[in-house]
Amino acid sequence: MKIVFLIQNLYGIGGTIRSTVNLTAALAERHEVEIVSILRTADQPSFDIDARVTVRDLVDLRESSPDFAGADPRQAQPSEDAAKGDTRGHYHCSLLTDERMAAYLAECDADMVIATRPALLAYLAKYGTRRYLKVGQEHWIHNGHSERLRADLRELCPELDVLVTVSEGDAEVYRTKMPFTDTAVVSIPNSVPQPKVGPSTLDTKTIVAAGRLITVKRYPLLIEAFAKVAAERPDWRLRLYGKGPEAPHLQQVIDDLGLNGRALMMGPRSPIETEWAKGSIAAVSSRLESFGMTIVEAMRCGVPVVSVDCPYGPGEIISHGNDGLLVPEATPSALADALLRLIEDEPLRRAMGAAALRNAQRFDPAEIALRYERLVAEHTQARRARGLARLRDLGTRTIAGARSLVPRKAAAQPIRVQAPATTHCLVRQDGGLTIRLLREPWATGAPATANALALRHRGTATTIEVPLVRAEDGAMEARLDRGAHRLAEGRWDVYQVRPGKRRRRLPAGLVDSRALVNAFPDLRRPLETWTPYATDTGELSLAVRARTMHAEVTDVVSASTGLTVHGLLINLPEGRPPITLLAVRRAARRAAPSPDQGDATASSLDQDELTAPPLDQDEETAASPDQDEETAASLDQDDVTGAQIALRAQAHLDGRFSCSVPYQRLMEARSHSHEVWDLYLRPGEEGQEGEPIRLGRFCDDIAERKGVERYPYQPVEDALIRPFYTAGNELSVRVTPPPAE
Repeated sequence: MKIVFLIQNLYGIGGTIRSTVNLTAALAERHEVEIVSILRTADQPSFDIDARVTVRDLVDLRESSPDFAGADPRQAQPSEDAAKGDTRGHYHCSLLTDERMAAYLAECDADMVIATRPALLAYLAKYGTRRYLKVGQEHWIHNGHSERLRADLRELCPELDVLVTVSEGDAEVYRTKMPFTDTAVVSIPNSVPQPKVGPSTLDTKTIVAAGRLITVKRYPLLIEAFAKVAAERPDWRLRLYGKGPEAPHLQQVIDDLGLNGRALMMGPRSPIETEWAKGSIAAVSSRLESFGMTIVEAMRCGVPVVSVDCPYGPGEIISHGNDGLLVPEATPSALADALLRLIEDEPLRRAMGAAALRNAQRFDPAEIALRYERLVAEHTQARRARGLARLRDLGTRTIAGARSLVPRKAAAQPIRVQAPATTHCLVRQDGGLTIRLLREPWATGAPATANALALRHRGTATTIEVPLVRAEDGAMEARLDRGAHRLAEGRWDVYQVRPGKRRRRLPAGLVDSRALVNAFPDLRRPLETWTPYATDTGELSLAVRARTMHAEVTDVVSASTGLTVHGLLINLPEGRPPITLLAVRRAARRAAPSPDQGDATASSLDQDELTAPPLDQDEETAASPDQDEETAASLDQDDVTGAQIALRAQAHLDGRFSCSVPYQRLMEARSHSHEVWDLYLRPGEEGQEGEPIRLGRFCDDIAERKGVERYPYQPVEDALIRPFYTAGNELSVRVTPPPAE
């Protein structure tokens, strides 16, 4: 059987694309499957496509492509046939997509064609023939559509054989409000594959939420609920993954509630399963969910979900009290109480996590694929029984019109997308790394073409090769061990070493660093941390921190009067000498860039602290974890030669320390409108002081804290003051004038 999926742009990112990729991979086990992307905007899709699935693009918008169609005058003309009520979908359609879709559907030899959004459903309804089953997918909900789009659907759906919703509740709404005579309305949920990482151990004190940062997700409600949780259990953290227009507002809510350092805006992650596996509880606060893929994703990682019982998906996925909790009232108090119930009752949390892992198997792509297979058997026969007269008249006119409009060659040729080798970087409990290269069982060729991995230090270009050996499951595996491999501080990029070929960067794939979330350093030994991460371009790198002595920050509290820091003293001399906090004004100078900065820009990572960007840009915009930080390290240390403020600090018997920086002291020592003060601890009695030790936070899985753990500006006299983490995860304080009126 041949099955075709129509999708707007396979090269973007979104839940519809992800669910389509999951389903097509499962269907390809037994059928011929093709994805038709109306647009092509990139060289490769954002998600790995099963190598058995054919991809066909109709309108290529890559300017570098020989098939570039962006200059075609028809591409500048609005679509006449895509559903206008689907404003976003219609915007990306054109007269050219009308004609090429008409040509494709007229000659399509599939058994079933599935349109994944209303704009494409209109194409299928108008151009589709009776040779195949015509199926429309509803990835949103009827009640969430505009009146105009509902009117479009009321007109178009009768031309389909089946309309598939992702929840039974939404299917019932369609059956009630749009009772079609010949179009069946059925519910088939989205699919979520088994994660490629092991389930969560449920031993981190972490609540995880993920999704688009938009108003319908009601993340302010979740943050307010977490404020109550944090008040009772300050050792727990909230991690919020995603991007979207609500991000600035959500950060402001965190600031207003004083949850900085406890509620973290983690940014987008793909793949996301490694982050679910770091959580002990997943949280959902949406006003409504058409399905709730993030709920199933968390459950497939063995994480129980606490969700507001909103329409429509959560109640159909979560079994209340068994594999998660449904909160009937959408209030911060009610949501917080449910979260605290699982926090306080560890046996219940573990029991629900195990149940979630079992129950989520019903959303496996293989199970969902079977339900689509049954659609063909059931509804093809029903369609034939309805008679052929009307179908022959409509179908013949549509096909003839399409063929007369567009030449045969306008339909793009199939392109087979080969899935790259999957890379899995695992942080072991002993702190070492295991990097595996493998392919899926159906892929052709060897598991990997590399015979070694090379780690290259960006600052010095030092290279270390690690051999790849074949594991029992056929994957190629490299092990980095603390005792065998000594890595200098800095960023290390990972390369494939291939016989007779130029080495190339290794894609990050899955980075499973959950072992670092609860990492607690040995207070009697020098510190060394290895933190793997994906660069901005999706490649694997390693952030290494190596300090003979270190002051590890564990908590930062910034108030109007000053900054208080708590932390751990690592490998200080026996006897715990007295310590002094030093605030050192950073010299306003620029260091020469290293000739081997890798993918770094020529400027220092922390140069933005010296050039004083506007407040709405802040220091995070000028640097990323992919840039070289060797030059920045010289600025951070700066030989401690700038102006200094010495303050009392307290060392506790259990190895902890606490210290404070009154902001008034920084104002008294102020000499420029823009200043950055780096923070150090200096051990020793007066006259016998040791080397200053930089304050930083290295002992967890976050390679780059700058954009994750943020603190608000505090107004002090005629200035604004705030603490921040540098690109090297070291703690500093910025003093800047307020923005102009």
